[in-house]
Amino acid sequence: MTGRDRISAENLHAGYGTQDIVKAVSCSFAPGTFTGIIGPNGSGKTTLLRAFSRVIPSGGILELDGKAVSDHTPTELGMALGFVPQDEARPFSYTVMQVVLMARYARTSRLGSLMPEDYSRCHQAFAQTGVAHLADRSIRTLSGGEWQRVLIARALAQDTKVLLLDEPTSHLDLSHQSEILSLMRDLAESGVTIIGVFHDLNLAALYCDRLIMIQNGQMVADGPPAQVLTPEKIRHVYGAEVVTSCHPATGRTFLMPVKTQNGNGSALSLMNVQVISGGGSGSDLMRFLAGKGLAVSAGVLATTDSDYLTATALEIPCIPVLPFSQIPAHALEKLRTMLAKADKIVLSVHPVGTGNLPVLQVLRDMNPARIIIHLPEGRDFASFDFARGAAVTAYHDLRTAGAYTATSYEEIVAFLRADALRKPQR
Repeated sequence: MTGRDRISAENLHAGYGTQDIVKAVSCSFAPGTFTGIIGPNGSGKTTLLRAFSRVIPSGGILELDGKAVSDHTPTELGMALGFVPQDEARPFSYTVMQVVLMARYARTSRLGSLMPEDYSRCHQAFAQTGVAHLADRSIRTLSGGEWQRVLIARALAQDTKVLLLDEPTSHLDLSHQSEILSLMRDLAESGVTIIGVFHDLNLAALYCDRLIMIQNGQMVADGPPAQVLTPEKIRHVYGAEVVTSCHPATGRTFLMPVKTQNGNGSALSLMNVQVISGGGSGSDLMRFLAGKGLAVSAGVLATTDSDYLTATALEIPCIPVLPFSQIPAHALEKLRTMLAKADKIVLSVHPVGTGNLPVLQVLRDMNPARIIIHLPEGRDFASFDFARGAAVTAYHDLRTAGAYTATSYEEIVAFLRADALRKPQR
């Protein structure tokens, strides 16, 4: 730790209830830096970020500008830390303007009112995130990507020295991903401390100047992207085989998955696993399972989905369909055939709208004992529902019927291994 550090943590541990998810983490973050926190689902990335923001309590030493975070008042924290969650409930029909203006109240006196400069700062945040045209819209009418940009605009309107971002681009299309992360890069260059959780390793490598890799709640690597994103570390932490290269345009490190050879003689190598995913939720999972020697297949995937690109790169069979359209009947029939041949089905909980809802309905016709639902720690079904409750109902029906729920990749593999040893494979 130094006097220049905005955030300093020493022997930090945090979790939920009596269980520590983050264990003995020590790190610090200087002004004007953009740090990405990476690691497999369930590794503790979001928990670590929530501990920094005081969303959850923590033990150990945690300081903000040299002062214990616990000694800051809520108002002081609101003026120092901006936090962008993966998602946030929308129980009331506030307008976008009302939500973003809430960020300014930490800077008013207890009985004070907002000033013209507060409105001006909100309009500036609108312009930075491209949501000015949504100012008068009810937040309940926004798409997932629009809502995510509004949450970022709210954090920008706080004018804080530190921004904490939990997967800030998970619902954004390619263009908006680039715009938002370029904005974060510019803010870091102006002196703001940016700390973000990233699912996409290549995005993290492209925009961050430092990466912290987390596994099982502990730091396993810390440094520039080129030093952290090595094939050896990716293999050890993610169970995936990759090759690294230098991006021809940016000069930055980027990763390309390679085919992992199955058939290593273990019980798992005899098991056929069908992964049902979408919206990028299955990329790391498919790499991880393939790296464990499983024969992996994928389900119905839009050709613009990063899950489809991963399946193609790993030579994993899947059912490609056109994006933004209803899944055709022949694709659903092919899915039923593939599911019937699989020993186990791993359903990675992913965004579901009316277009891909039929996939969950197909799964409800399967034997629930063959299904494993992967729901990452800290998430719930509702945050993935874009079908007016129908997806939540389908997910809950599967779990109620007897589908097993796992919160981490390691838990999935442990379940598969136990099942493989318990009975002979087909």
